[in-house]
Amino acid sequence: MNYPVWDIPASGLLIAVIAILHVFVSHFAVGGGFYLVLLERKARRIGDAPLLGYARQLSRFFILLTLVFGAISGVGIWFTIGLVHPQATSSLINTFVWGWAIEWTFFFVEIAAAMVYYYGWDRLSARLHMAIGWIYVAAAWLSLVVINGILTYMMTPGQWILTRGFWDAFFNETYWPALFARTFVAVGLAGLYAIWTAAWLPDSALKGRIARDAAWRWVLPMAVAIPLSLVWYLGAATRAGVPVAEIFGAKDGGLLGLLSAVFSTGIATGYPVAQRAAWWVIVAAVVLTVLTVLLAAARSRTYGKPLAAAMMALGLVAMGGSEWVREDLRKPWVIGQYMFVNSLRLPAPDGAPAPPAEFVARFGSDRFTVDAVNSAGVMKASAWVRPVPDHLLAPDDYAGRADHQGRELFRALCSACHTIDGYQAIRPLVRGKSPDALNGLLARLASPVDAAGNASAWNVVPAHVKTWRDRRMPPFAGTDDERQLLAAYLALVGGTAPSALGPPAPSEDAGKAYYDTNCAACHGPDGLAPFDPKNRKPEEFYEMIGRLPEINEMMPAFEGTEEQRKALAEHLASLPGKTPTGGAR
Repeated sequence: MNYPVWDIPASGLLIAVIAILHVFVSHFAVGGGFYLVLLERKARRIGDAPLLGYARQLSRFFILLTLVFGAISGVGIWFTIGLVHPQATSSLINTFVWGWAIEWTFFFVEIAAAMVYYYGWDRLSARLHMAIGWIYVAAAWLSLVVINGILTYMMTPGQWILTRGFWDAFFNETYWPALFARTFVAVGLAGLYAIWTAAWLPDSALKGRIARDAAWRWVLPMAVAIPLSLVWYLGAATRAGVPVAEIFGAKDGGLLGLLSAVFSTGIATGYPVAQRAAWWVIVAAVVLTVLTVLLAAARSRTYGKPLAAAMMALGLVAMGGSEWVREDLRKPWVIGQYMFVNSLRLPAPDGAPAPPAEFVARFGSDRFTVDAVNSAGVMKASAWVRPVPDHLLAPDDYAGRADHQGRELFRALCSACHTIDGYQAIRPLVRGKSPDALNGLLARLASPVDAAGNASAWNVVPAHVKTWRDRRMPPFAGTDDERQLLAAYLALVGGTAPSALGPPAPSEDAGKAYYDTNCAACHGPDGLAPFDPKNRKPEEFYEMIGRLPEINEMMPAFEGTEEQRKALAEHLASLPGKTPTGGAR
């Protein structure tokens, strides 16, 4: 919010495409270094000239892919994250400035060692050549060690929330399981790339030896180690406060419960994007494992490029999907318990280091926290929203004001995840819904709770977020007037006629007002479950309102007053029922 919005559709997908390709190559840069040095060592030890020739050939492919494409795509990630999420990028740089410096040092050593290794085949002794290879291996893996600390911090920042200390951020709750998993991913990808490159060899005997070795000793160990490390990782994330079971729509956080939820056809809660990504990860990984066993056992000498290409594609899907799931587990945060995906920050908790008094006196306090934006409003807090033209301030042009100001609020608060008609499209979600229903939905997108689910405050550590239907969205931040304008704009997007919009006015019917604000989003004519009173009396509805989660676990408990409960029961009983199939009788 304190930077301009980069107005391209689904800007986060651009990061995803570049990052997934970069990760798929960069992990090979780690595991491939191990593979090359060990392959050269084996070839020299047994005097295998064809195998040594393959290692030399592979090193050319390796250096071109990892140092050229890997380096360019790495720069591309920095470029895109700086445009898509400049505030989070700034925070990562400030928090890990020395970590980045160390990682870039390792990367420099990695590049230099790789170049010397490739050009040293005929210039260096065998012993010195392999020593250079081991220097590359150490630098590449240590680069992963540093990057892993920064990536895991973004989901589980640990005690950094209170201390703002580098090591508290770096060695966070998910650091070790993630490092274990990424190391084995690097090993497995080295074998997968070896199978791919060996498919071009004309010598079927050599191809068979390389493929069998890569399958049994490199790819399949990954297939065993990754599920174990993911159980470790998800358990650590859950203990750190990440609602893993809630995100996957599972009843519990056990492995069987998570798998059952991912493969369920009736998922109605949780975060659908993460659920679908997890499905693809599991399917691709299982198919890849089966193909690897079949290749090693029966087709190592005769497999062709199509099979190798299919295995590479499955590896990319499994790797990319797992990265996608990792990102989705972080939602609605971009930095866990510190910054939401729309750049809103939480107020500093009691006891956290505060900026120097002279800094606050000169620049003011943080105006981009949830509480500050709720007080001042988005339009005042952000310098990058377009002001409302004077002609739209007239009371009789509320629709025009809503269209302009609501659009600006959508850009500032929602466009990090949603588009109008493309990825995570908002139009289908708001089609046919009234401004009152959307206003009520915006008001309860997210709220702070404690570990037991009781209402809390945004500056309480650890921060837990209760979201609408577990959809992992950040809270609406802004004034009541801004929330109503955003709701009116979304109603326009959903098809409401401009003439039907007007400034919100108090309703004389308390039951209808409560229904429109809290129930109509799901139970209106275009909702997920259109309401049918089935000739029930107000007394029946009054009793049912008191046990909504028992009737349907997707419904939240009633949180209104006794008068609102009675009024809502009366209103529900007055609603018309559904027309029977085949017409009225």
